[in-house]
Amino acid sequence: MDHSRNTLGALRKSLLDAVAPAVDQSDPLAAEQLPLVVDYLEFLCTRIYRIHERSRFELGEYLRMAEGLLARLPRSATAATGTLAKYIDAGRTARESASTGTTELMQWGAALATTVSTVVQDESLPDDVRRALGRWVVESSRPLLAFQRSWYAPFGFEADRGRLRSIDEYL
Repeated sequence: MDHSRNTLGALRKSLLDAVAPAVDQSDPLAAEQLPLVVDYLEFLCTRIYRIHERSRFELGEYLRMAEGLLARLPRSATAATGTLAKYIDAGRTARESASTGTTELMQWGAALATTVSTVVQDESLPDDVRRALGRWVVESSRPLLAFQRSWYAPFGFEADRGRLRSIDEYL
């Protein structure tokens, strides 16, 4: 049986019950940081068992972004096309495999994001092509950004949380 959520709760309680009273309130950095750590532990308690789903979803979004980019690359961009296609194939295989671990999903998502960024910044491509690819990436990032806003909604950064979709709708 996994006790991660209970352990995080115990850590939070320890910080509140034992550490918080010992923190010098005249130290503005310590007084600011302790509540942030406590709040993050509480947030993590609500999300810890969804991190794998999140990683799979995000990899899917980076795959969608990379596939759209690949479709928009000119045929003359053989180096970029080959690299992007290689990462798409590997990322797709990782996402579709039930045995792919969370860390590996995250690594493939990061690799695809980096590859997309590298292609968009490839100075061997004509300027108009790079601008068009950059616009595609910005536009295709909207679902991922909307998800991330929902994921972090408990922190209260959103003026109107009611307008956000539930993370369940994404995952």
